[in-house]
Amino acid sequence: MPTEAAFFFAGLLFIAAALGYVFARLGQIDEDDRSPTGLDYVRGLKFLLKEQPDRALEALTGAGELDDDTVETHFALGQLFRRRGEVERAIRVHRDLMDRPNLKRAEREKAQFALAEDYLSAGLFDRAETLLGELRASPRVGVDALRRLIRLSELTREWERAIELHAELEAADRGAAGSGRVTHYLCELAEQARQARDLDGALRWLDRAEQGRPENVRVLLLRAAVAVDAGDHDGAIACYARAAEREPSLLVDVLPRLSAAASAAGQDGEFSRFLERMLRQGPQVARLVAFATMMDPRIRDPLAIRCLWEFVGADPTLRVLVDGERLAQAPEAERTQALERVRGALRAMATSGRAYRCLECGYSSAALQWQCPGCGAWDTVRPRVRLAFESGDR
Repeated sequence: MPTEAAFFFAGLLFIAAALGYVFARLGQIDEDDRSPTGLDYVRGLKFLLKEQPDRALEALTGAGELDDDTVETHFALGQLFRRRGEVERAIRVHRDLMDRPNLKRAEREKAQFALAEDYLSAGLFDRAETLLGELRASPRVGVDALRRLIRLSELTREWERAIELHAELEAADRGAAGSGRVTHYLCELAEQARQARDLDGALRWLDRAEQGRPENVRVLLLRAAVAVDAGDHDGAIACYARAAEREPSLLVDVLPRLSAAASAAGQDGEFSRFLERMLRQGPQVARLVAFATMMDPRIRDPLAIRCLWEFVGADPTLRVLVDGERLAQAPEAERTQALERVRGALRAMATSGRAYRCLECGYSSAALQWQCPGCGAWDTVRPRVRLAFESGDR
């Protein structure tokens, strides 16, 4: 496995490439031809090679007038320090660049953007926001600055601010339109209103969200939750069913809620008909139904119970553990008692083995999240349905 020193040296090679002409002259610079700037960079690179970053910074930031190559070396050095987690050194490099009076406007904006990213890495959000706000109108880095400001609004959960910034981004970059992010921002606002018991306010936010994304799964699930809060169980059943039909991978989470709403509304027959429709989609849906039945002992629909028994019977290990062949011949009462014991044991295994994973970056979490904490992508986290002893992803 590469050591820290090896990683650092790899970064130095990148810096050295930006200063190829300096390396070409190392060891053979004519005494009369040496400039203070060139010598400062030679000394700085030597200190970097010796892993003396503070002395290297002193030499490099103390250099005189910069040319294109030395400016790029500053950027490469700052990026290297940030990636290594040495944010204070990265800040020093980029602030030194911004303090140079002879820096071109494009390079100054690039340095300001890099400094803002340093502040973001350090958690200094106010400073980052100020720098990025100044860059919003830049034809060179304005779009990237807007994207960082939007990400900052997400981190601070300022959803209305994020909506405004995204509208600005769409005007500057047509490719940003239709991403679905604004729908999630509106859903976040609806969830906040719902938690505050402002159900009318939640529905207003959801109406706006649905204008851009009709039949969006998250919107449907939130509408169902609001309907449950309002006592409209029939409305909740309809929304839960449509959400599951649009995204069957979420059945493990949706099915217990749908079952509870159906029971509250006295619509157990509707729940059975929903299961029949879903199971026509194939064996993967049956597995999801089985897992939902494991996780929620309140699900007692005969079709759901059959999916659970079929799941147990299809797994050689589980079939032996529960003595499936004998139970198949046992009286109904004994099978019912055995089922409750099996469900309890399987629930424990499913709880320890069940997780959610981002389809973009692979980040794992214990609960469903609409925005991945790892990469920041929206609507990419899905359940991995497996027991503790099973390997691989499902």
